[in-house]
Amino acid sequence: MGVKKMKTSELKALLKTVKIIGTELHPDLSPDFLEAVVKAEQENPDDEPAAQREIEQALEKVLSRKRSR
Repeated sequence: MGVKKMKTSELKALLKTVKIIGTELHPDLSPDFLEAVVKAEQENPDDEPAAQREIEQALEKVLSRKRSR
């Protein structure tokens, strides 16, 4: 049996909470990256390798932006 996807309202609430906690505990983390992590896990609940690839791509995007500054 697969993992049930979250409702849109639940996902929005989770994203808001993750961004608030991320800002408070790790202000250097990009809110876009945190959102990408939650989205990757939401979209791939039964496919950990796919979620991991999406997270790695989001991380590379954040790091490449920091390098170009």
